[in-house]
Parts: sequence; structure tokens; C-alpha cells
Amino acid sequence: MASLTHTPDRITRILLLLFLTIILTIGAVPGYLAGKWQWQNPPAVKALAQLKAIRKQGIQVPGWPTQEQRSVILGEHPWSIQQIKNDRNEDASLFLFTQNGPKDQPQIEWSEINGIQRWQTDSDGEQSFDFKLANSNSSVTSSVTAKIFRAWTTKRTYAVLEWYAWSDGGHPSPSHWYVADRIAQIKGQRQPWVAVAILFPMEPLDDLNKYRDRVTELAKAIQLQLANQALRPQAPT
Repeated sequence: MASLTHTPDRITRILLLLFLTIILTIGAVPGYLAGKWQWQNPPAVKALAQLKAIRKQGIQVPGWPTQEQRSVILGEHPWSIQQIKNDRNEDASLFLFTQNGPKDQPQIEWSEINGIQRWQTDSDGEQSFDFKLANSNSSVTSSVTAKIFRAWTTKRTYAVLEWYAWSDGGHPSPSHWYVADRIAQIKGQRQPWVAVAILFPMEPLDDLNKYRDRVTELAKAIQLQLANQALRPQAPT
């Protein structure tokens, strides 16, 4: 007879699904009964002006002065591309793509970077880090999970980190942002997002783990700057 015992991971997934179903139902039913389907007409994204400014001028990353910044169309989308360098003479490329309207959803925009780089990849994994908003009275820290991998062309090798950033978290999977935004909408708020990609140069085909801490330190600085500049929670309308 097949075992009916659930693994902890499966139990966690089931509980999460039940929780999200309850949250989404509670949020959707009142609007549906009133003839206002909330997610067909979601609340405004008040941070759109700041997000559009990022596309044009990028961001200032503490400890990593910008050497060059360009607004470039990749595929069909406008990206900000920055070349940044720290006082240890380490350089990196920072790609940013921002939400452009209240109905915009993340859709794995990094494929456009892959298309122009035409690189090979391996060592795929995840990298997590915690952060806390500046001037926050709360002692709660937020967590980000990013995709990390090694990528190389005939000329360069990179440690690459990719994630969607929002005000109190981040993740490479669009579904995680979707849930965070739906919960925010129940409160009359939104979760603006930015797609982030860091290309951190490595020695040719070197071990990715040797660069993990340094690229994560940079990712944390970028997340903090985005959260404080354009992604703060918005007050209900």
C-alpha cells in the first residue's frame, strides 16, 4: 500500500496554497459583489514617476560610483544599463527594468539580456540575503532570494545575480511578486517592482563560489537603494 505520509515540503506547499486561497477570496469577494472587480482595475502605482526616472538615469549605489549609464532598448523593452566601480577597483554592470503601468507584471525580462550576451551558463542556484529599510522604526528585516549562476562568452566570465525587487522583498519568480502585490491590493496599496540583473566579472571560468559574497554584498546595496528610492509602501488612496 502506498504511503500517505506527507513530506514537510509538501505540507508546507499545501498550507501556503490554502492560505493564499483564503487571502485572495477575502480580497476578491467584496469587490465582486459590489460590481467592482478590483484586479481588473488595480489601484494606481504611485511610484511610477520614480520608476520611470530610474530607466532614464539609473540609481546611485552607495560605494559604487557610476562610470557610465545608458538607456537601451533590449528586445522590446527599455533598460537602464550602468557601469559601476568600487574603491577596490572592482567593476560590475547593472541592468534595471522597471514597472511602467498599473497592470504591468514581471515576465522573465532577463531573457532579453541573455539574447544580447549569447553566453553559456552553469552553476545555477539561489542566493538569499536580508535587508532593512533605512529610517525604519520596525526591527523586522526583509528577505530577498536571487538567482545566481556563472555565465561566459569567448571574452568574459561573469557571476550573474537576477531578481525582481519590491519594497519588502524580492525573488526571481514572478509568482512571488504576484502574491505580494495581491496582498497589498487588499490594503489599497501596490507593490511596484524592478527587474535587476548584476554582471560581476570573474576570472575566466573561475569558481563561482569565490565571488558569491562580493556579488551578494553589491546586490544588498542595490536592493536597499531601490527600496528607499522608489519602492516604499504606498499609503491607501
